[in-house]
Amino acid sequence: MNYINPVFKYNNPLFKEAFKKATCILTISVGQEVHEGNKFAATVELVNRSFAACTLLIDDSLQRHSMALDGSQNADFFYETSVLAGDLWLERNKQYYKNLSILQEIIRWDRWLKHPRYLEQQAQIKSLMAEDGTYQQSFESTVDEFLRRFYARLSENILDRERARSLCLDYLIEECSAFCLWTELKAEFEVYPNRRSLALQATFERFVQPLYPELLYAVSVKFKNRKQFRPQNFHEIKTRGEV
Repeated sequence: MNYINPVFKYNNPLFKEAFKKATCILTISVGQEVHEGNKFAATVELVNRSFAACTLLIDDSLQRHSMALDGSQNADFFYETSVLAGDLWLERNKQYYKNLSILQEIIRWDRWLKHPRYLEQQAQIKSLMAEDGTYQQSFESTVDEFLRRFYARLSENILDRERARSLCLDYLIEECSAFCLWTELKAEFEVYPNRRSLALQATFERFVQPLYPELLYAVSVKFKNRKQFRPQNFHEIKTRGEV
């Protein structure tokens, strides 16, 4: 196979030394090419040699919002399909994550949806959005950027834009609400291929950092000399889930 060379990107030069004694959360967005095959294998290798411990977080049921974007059904219609997507990801990529010798735990997204503090945290997120225009704008800007890229990939502009914005906003509120609960994992870093969204970063600064200044710092993974990754793809999973 072609050699893939991932490297970490982070803002603080002291992070690299801290990795050796730290726990990370390796976040998996089901449907993303970067979390499959050789690219995922290379990420596992990088995490293995860099951190002391790792939790694998599978963002599967969260993706029901994304699955609903190109149809007329609501997000909850795709709940079972999104869980199936997580099952298939775990089956398909076991050959790679079994090599993660520092793996402590595998967590599915439903852990956060069923968390006893999830609804309370979600209410706090929504309340601050209503009170703080800057915080609200971080969500709007994140949605704008995602939809700009999403629409650019469409051959026809056939989507209901207001519906698409609503789905994206629901996704972000759920993601940020759950993110605040990750502090219970006591992980100093979160590892993800892309930079943290404006909404997630604003949530980190307002809800996490003041209370847990040592936890959940963002570390992104950059793949050197790579072609542009293909967009998130659920077609095969959705078809299998709806049969």
